[in-house]
Amino acid sequence: MASRSDSERKCYGQICTVTTALDVAGDRWTLLILRELLGGPARFEELVDGLPGIARNLLSSRLRRLEGDAVVRRVDAHGASLYALTELGAAVRPALEELGFWGVRLPRVAPVLYVRSIRAIAMAVQAILSRAGEVLPEERTLIELEVDGEHVEVLLGPEPSATARLSTEADARIRVPREAMSAALLGRPFDVEAFVHVSGDPTAMPALLRAMRAPFEAFRRTQASSSQLSSHRTAPRGDSLHSSRQMER
Repeated sequence: MASRSDSERKCYGQICTVTTALDVAGDRWTLLILRELLGGPARFEELVDGLPGIARNLLSSRLRRLEGDAVVRRVDAHGASLYALTELGAAVRPALEELGFWGVRLPRVAPVLYVRSIRAIAMAVQAILSRAGEVLPEERTLIELEVDGEHVEVLLGPEPSATARLSTEADARIRVPREAMSAALLGRPFDVEAFVHVSGDPTAMPALLRAMRAPFEAFRRTQASSSQLSSHRTAPRGDSLHSSRQMER
């Protein structure tokens, strides 16, 4: 469904469904707006804070277009108007998560100027946990993760989730500085002692850290196996080398 809110939309005009997706979400900032909302519903001001550098009028325009495309909707909660993803909008999660994991493998082409927002952290935590596989515990544990005074509610279990909000029924509370959290989300070495168990179930923190490491460890094993296989294929075989020398004679 085409948006009626923005007559200046630039489209590719191709039948390819990749271009259809880009016609809706390919403009600058739009994927980042979806990233923020995958981390949880947000007020307009919270989106402004989570997207440093975006002009307020441009954010309003993008949100209107996404509403017109039935990707974003407005909801009322405790007297506040929030932006949230529709069912169609939430369906972008697997694609955006894979785009993020692809980004881990790419070299940076610009300096980092801003820290990761709390909703971007929530989105990344869920992306990582959903790929932790057998490392995930069978029993569900609700964790409140405090990152520099902001909060993510993490459901650790067979169907993990992470949402930027306070948890009123957390089984455990963990505190971590944003720097250590950012390193963990990038699959880089981080100081385990930076993660502090505040209260509740003492097994929750090691279980969370195991699950957050698992996808990156699996990726590194795959890369190592691929490198070994590539080396084996390109290395000269002894019998082939011997045969070539016999032919030269």
